[in-house]
Amino acid sequence: MDDRLLQFLGIAWRARAMIVGEYPCLSAIRAGRGSLLILAQDASANTADRLQAAANYRSIPCIVTRSKAQLGRAIGQNQRVALLVTDRNFARKLEELARE
Repeated sequence: MDDRLLQFLGIAWRARAMIVGEYPCLSAIRAGRGSLLILAQDASANTADRLQAAANYRSIPCIVTRSKAQLGRAIGQNQRVALLVTDRNFARKLEELARE
């Protein structure tokens, strides 16, 4: 994951196309409102398993990336374990950037 992806996460956050935090993300996934789940690589095993299982059940792609601190910094907040992108177009672009 490069700086372009982190910058694009900030844009998605400012566009209000993202849900932040473990429990809000889990609730939104269960409600079927997500398009892409982004997890921090240093998330606890229990948290990661719970979110990935919910995302897999709803066929939501998941990207495991950088640290909690870097994810939080990308959206101008403190440490964040999970980000759920709710807009399909933002999700598609973020997946492309993650593949680069």
